[in-house]
Amino acid sequence: MKEERVWPYVLPFPLEAEKRRLIWSILQSRVGMSLLMRVKGDGRTYQQELIRETPYSNKSIIEYLKRMVSAGMLEYGMERVTTERRRIWVKWYAPTKLGKWFILFLKPPGEIPADLTRKTIEELFQVYSSSIVEVCERYGLTIDTFHRLLDEQYLEEVIEKAPKTRPEVVVYGSAALDIYGSMERLPEPEESAYIQETGRYPGGMGANVAVALARLGVPTAFAGKIGSDPASRLLLDNLRKNNIDVSHIIPTRLVSLQTWILTDREGKRRLLTFGSPDAAMSLASPTEIDWDTMKKSRVVYIGEVFLEVAPMLASFAKSQGKTVIYRPGIPYLQLGFGKIHSVLENTDIFILNHVGWAVLRDSSKEEMETAADLLKHGPNIIIVTKGPDGCTVYTREERFNMPVPRDLQARFVTVDPTGAGDSFTAGVVKGLLEGWSLKRAILYGQVAAAITCSRVGATPAFPTSEEVESVFENIK
Repeated sequence: MKEERVWPYVLPFPLEAEKRRLIWSILQSRVGMSLLMRVKGDGRTYQQELIRETPYSNKSIIEYLKRMVSAGMLEYGMERVTTERRRIWVKWYAPTKLGKWFILFLKPPGEIPADLTRKTIEELFQVYSSSIVEVCERYGLTIDTFHRLLDEQYLEEVIEKAPKTRPEVVVYGSAALDIYGSMERLPEPEESAYIQETGRYPGGMGANVAVALARLGVPTAFAGKIGSDPASRLLLDNLRKNNIDVSHIIPTRLVSLQTWILTDREGKRRLLTFGSPDAAMSLASPTEIDWDTMKKSRVVYIGEVFLEVAPMLASFAKSQGKTVIYRPGIPYLQLGFGKIHSVLENTDIFILNHVGWAVLRDSSKEEMETAADLLKHGPNIIIVTKGPDGCTVYTREERFNMPVPRDLQARFVTVDPTGAGDSFTAGVVKGLLEGWSLKRAILYGQVAAAITCSRVGATPAFPTSEEVESVFENIK
């Protein structure tokens, strides 16, 4: 049973017994409470104002103001002001950090400006941070323990309170932090190389597809695992910011995946994904799947999902009449056809790039001349993307090439191809949901990918539906 909260803030009482007694006497007094309600949360409150506005004797008011100063709740000073007749000294009071917290505690939230609330919370957190450091030093704890606990609590609270939607597409996959770096060249064995970090962006193939779909106006849910570290907060917040249903994400005591995207002086990229036994990869058990949400969707996208789960996702989605799209990463294709065939047999559209196709072909025991050979194992459509050269499409009726239109290539110069495949896939899905022909949907995806390539990063580069459509309607 979850503990009931009495109040969402914790008050820092002083260690000195005398100060604590003073605070209790103030809180138990009508005079003290009345004064606290009238002291400004920020800035100075003059003694004359308190005497004029508080319905108690001058003697009582001054006595309790002194107690508040002695308890560390208020500080005071004198200020010289000019009246119509003469210059006089007036006494003022201002709340300390402790006093601000009592004011925040007592006053209705609507009476306290949001910026003051934030400032006060930050000040109190500084106080607690100092105490945490002292506790760690005294009892042999690590600061990492408190960081992890805070991250875990944040992720759990956000995901638990996230609204559930009726998505058009449910995306199953992974989220990762993309770290960009530049270098002169790849080092030789035993040689070190300096890498200049140039940026950090939310990424991961599954999360990227979810964001790209949402940018195109498609209601989307993302289902996967996420760690409990600062990078995970960034990944979760990015999904929320793009209005994606995150209620199906499972937070774990793991770390986020990281992908290093390295570019040399010739503009060639190397992608290195750092995984470990402690990495938050993907859903790993049927008990982690919300089957009801899948029933509500129209399309189920399966990305980098463990093969203990992916076949069940595809089979159930197919039994519910959903369109199943399978787009695994290279590590899964390296396992060969024998490992992924149970997913393919319930797949409608299989998407992979030309490098992935070569890896799958070379890693499989089965003889396959072209990707068309996979059609007899389940998929109705196979799309092999080839970067700036467009894509080759295989269906049960035909095979055709779709090069990227020349005017599209001329209009958008490639700056960073990261996320192009994710954006292309999202565009195809958007088109199919609209009821378009396959060729028209692919062209829409090519426009989305071209715009993405003209910008840096994956998530920041994904275009909106308005941006794609303004170009799409004028493609020749």
